[in-house]
This record gives sequence, C-alpha cells and structure tokens, in this order.
Amino acid sequence: MDLINDLQNKKYKLLLLIGKPGSGKSKFLHNYSMEKGIPILNLDTILGKKIPDGKNSNYIYDFVRGFLKTYQQKEILLDKKTILYQDDTNIDLLDFLKELSTNKVVIATWNGYTKDNKLYHVCTALNKTIEYNLNDIDCSYIELK
Repeated sequence: MDLINDLQNKKYKLLLLIGKPGSGKSKFLHNYSMEKGIPILNLDTILGKKIPDGKNSNYIYDFVRGFLKTYQQKEILLDKKTILYQDDTNIDLLDFLKELSTNKVVIATWNGYTKDNKLYHVCTALNKTIEYNLNDIDCSYIELK
C-alpha cells in the first residue's frame, strides 16, 4: 500500500482508519494484518480492562513504551483501546497515537467521522465526542463509510 510507504517520511507515521461502528474499520485492519502477517494489538488485553488502583495515565504510557521496546514488527496495528478512554486517564487518544508513531508506523481504528474540516472521535465509554481541526491533526487517514 503506497500510503503506508509514504508514512515513513512523515513526522508522525500514523494512519487512522476512521469510521462509525459497523463501517469496516476492524475488518480492514484484520485483512491488512492477515496479508502482512502482523498481529493486531489489543490494548484492553495487554493492559487489562481497568487501570490498577493507585496508577494513572503515566502507567499506560510507561507500560506501552516498555512493551514496544521489545516489539519486533515494523508496524503497529491497534484496534481495541477502551482502557485509554477511562475518565481517570486523561489521555488524548490522538496525542497518544502520535507519540507511538514517531518511530514506527501505527495503523489504528478511530471511532468517529469527519465533517466540515473537523475530525470527530466518538468516545462511547465516556459518552462524549471530541473534536479536532483536520488541518492540525498532522497524520494520514482513510475514512470508511
């Protein structure tokens, strides 16, 4: 996929697969995973469904950084990331993904949509929608409908 190769030269090597539930984001990622032989990382499985008591968002960042030091794949495929949406994490998903994508290509599903030059992240776990200006996201995306 040329889009993936183009990411190598960018500051953030991030490709968002944007779509509403049922749009085919996970299927797209699964097909890419099967084609390339790269596993899909599920942060909910790796980290558990809840941040351990007494830990905060730094715990997640540190854990994921440590995990990725030993991760041998050139690309990181991310699908399930509900743990990041907990109220007490205060993690901005886009910033988190950008940080991961400074050294490796990251392809991640994104529950949301674009409209009127805005990117929306629908966070059902927190019952809110987060808005970004598309001109400021500094990454690539594919919107699935």
